[in-house]
Amino acid sequence: MQSIDVHNGELRAEAVQNGETAVVPEKPKKHRMSASRRSEYIWGWVFISPLTVGFLLFTAFPLVLAIVYSFSEYDLFHAPVFIGFSNFAEVFRDTFFLRSLLNALIYCIGVPVGALLALVLSSMLVSISRGSLVLRMIFYLPTICGAVAIAFIWQWMYAPNYGLLYEFFQKLGIKPIHFLASKYIMGSMMVMGIWSGMGVSVLLFYSSLHNVSKTLYDAASLDGANAFRKFIHITLPGVSPVMFYILITGILGSFQAFTNFQVMTNDQINYSSVMPVWWIYKFTGAYGYRYGYASALGMVFGLLLILISGIQFLVSKFWVKYDS
Repeated sequence: MQSIDVHNGELRAEAVQNGETAVVPEKPKKHRMSASRRSEYIWGWVFISPLTVGFLLFTAFPLVLAIVYSFSEYDLFHAPVFIGFSNFAEVFRDTFFLRSLLNALIYCIGVPVGALLALVLSSMLVSISRGSLVLRMIFYLPTICGAVAIAFIWQWMYAPNYGLLYEFFQKLGIKPIHFLASKYIMGSMMVMGIWSGMGVSVLLFYSSLHNVSKTLYDAASLDGANAFRKFIHITLPGVSPVMFYILITGILGSFQAFTNFQVMTNDQINYSSVMPVWWIYKFTGAYGYRYGYASALGMVFGLLLILISGIQFLVSKFWVKYDS
């Protein structure tokens, strides 16, 4: 019998007793990394190092500090003092913060409205043979403008004494509306948000509609389906992944709206226009440099956004169709 040098003594003994030859794989030898492979490995880390360092410095490290400060009383001028869950208890008693969440929820109504309007416009652009490019450029123009510039434009349009809409109503003999008053401000901000976000949505839907099979529309026409049924049963399912992307990013962006509200109201917070990020920002300066409480507000707000995103992903299983 051939003797085999293996590291597993038990297996060899069992094989000898049975009169068999034990075939045991040899222990793999460690190979040294070649110079070219080592160079490739090093350069890989070099190329990803800016992103890695940026993530650690501007995301991971601030997040850890925010979690620590949320359990502390900290005003930037004194060392943090651990106070347990006191900041979080105050968060749920903060009527302005709770109102800001309600305002953000109301503001989010404009996201599905804008998405549906963009889908209708995109469907019309697909059917246009000439002028489609020019119209797409016009729709996309607001996207290249900065948030502050857009806010100033609409602030002039909404101005109660000299604005464009004020002059328009005056010429029609209609009593002008104070669009930035407490009663109308959320609706006015929704219109501005729909207008400023229309360009990206139109382009995404326009590209997605070209991927919907034309044979589906031809088959539906043979079955006698009208335009509305084609839109509901073919167009909407065909662009549902893009619709889901627009909804989830739009709703998260609406909850984090800050610049447009701050500029449009001249940084004057009131109960009908306060937004979550704006309220958190106030505690980093104007309201006493309460970084500990601002961190607690941010933690609660961040967890709420994660919950909203999770719910959207769960619900998407029932209406988003990824098969073409």
